[in-house]
Amino acid sequence: MTKQLLLVFGTSADPLHEGHVELIVDAVKALTAHGWKVAEVMLMPVFRHHNIREGIKRSLTLTFDHRFAISQLAAEELARTLDGLVEKVSVSDLERELVWQSNRPNFTAETMEALRARTDSALELAFLIGADSFSGEKPNFLQWYRWKDLIKDAMLVISPRQGFTPNQDFIQNLVDQGGKIVYLEEIVIFDVSSRNIRVRLEEGADPSDLVEEGILSQEIAEYIVQNDVVSVWKQIDTKTPIQVVTESIMETDNLETRIGKRLFEQKLTLGLAESCTGGLIGHQLTNVPGSSEYFMGSIVSYAYQAKVKLLGVNWETLQSYGAVSSQTVLEMAQGARRAFNSDIGLSVSCIAGPGGATTNKPVGTSWCGLSTPEGDWTYHFQLEGDRESIKAQLAQQSLEKLSEYLEKRSGDSNSH
Repeated sequence: MTKQLLLVFGTSADPLHEGHVELIVDAVKALTAHGWKVAEVMLMPVFRHHNIREGIKRSLTLTFDHRFAISQLAAEELARTLDGLVEKVSVSDLERELVWQSNRPNFTAETMEALRARTDSALELAFLIGADSFSGEKPNFLQWYRWKDLIKDAMLVISPRQGFTPNQDFIQNLVDQGGKIVYLEEIVIFDVSSRNIRVRLEEGADPSDLVEEGILSQEIAEYIVQNDVVSVWKQIDTKTPIQVVTESIMETDNLETRIGKRLFEQKLTLGLAESCTGGLIGHQLTNVPGSSEYFMGSIVSYAYQAKVKLLGVNWETLQSYGAVSSQTVLEMAQGARRAFNSDIGLSVSCIAGPGGATTNKPVGTSWCGLSTPEGDWTYHFQLEGDRESIKAQLAQQSLEKLSEYLEKRSGDSNSH
């Protein structure tokens, strides 16, 4: 007996429009005709998107509350339209919850994995997705984060999209790998985009005109007016900062830019624990436009007490080995990763001089710690120069170690 479906529609649309509602309704009817029973439809507004090349994508966190409220209005319309076909239409803020937990953009595979864990096993998850992700010689779906896990956790319900023909050989390959895929070729897509709606409204179009054209529902149009959403869009859309991290790595890139691009490309986040450098590494990293996409922050734990209270370094470690040691920077890096819930933790500690030296630890003795998903490492440097020079050298050396790790990781992933 075929399992009942929980059909998930993930969306970054701003605003959600009648084309989306029509798509979901048609998808439910088509799945029913195919012999599936859609028990629930769930709208899943995206909270934070990894694609920040578009201004609208960058503003998702700022508009989430409005998009969530508009999704609720769309859900009410869907519930009325689908009455008798589905038992429930809901709106989930799971993506916001997951982003708050991870401090980075959330990805569909992670969302569906979390949803699977908290959903009745009697329901089969189905994710509604456009055909544009499956077209061409090298479909975009191959770039999706953990796509192999996604096809295990959810059935993919592919809807047509104008101008895109699904690569049937590719889809068959996914099926051969265990994926369950349904292509709803009978659906006719309503040719309208949220971007065009937004532009028209920002240019002064009356929302009621869009209602008459069948583009917006009356309820959503009223919400946009009552909450002055157009003003919010205008304020956001006038800000179009250059996001360097989305560009390809170039020979002219400095070290922190190369690091930023690799972190963004590999969907990794970074947290720092700085001691003697006093925030210098964080300063260098945040000179890169778009660094907020991957840099979580820095804890400047200069004193012993700060290392213990803020990073969880053991007193015994400090007493036995001192602040400038392999053991301490390792615990600092692990503590930074834990404090920021980041993928990577980077730490530094040194004797910058002119005082503080011992027989075994002369001025310039420096350590860097790196905690990553693949393992933890520490690096020793013996630097020379005055106080400021040693701090600058250590910042540079630690970033070089981070860059080497990211470059190797990138090469390893490309070889698979």
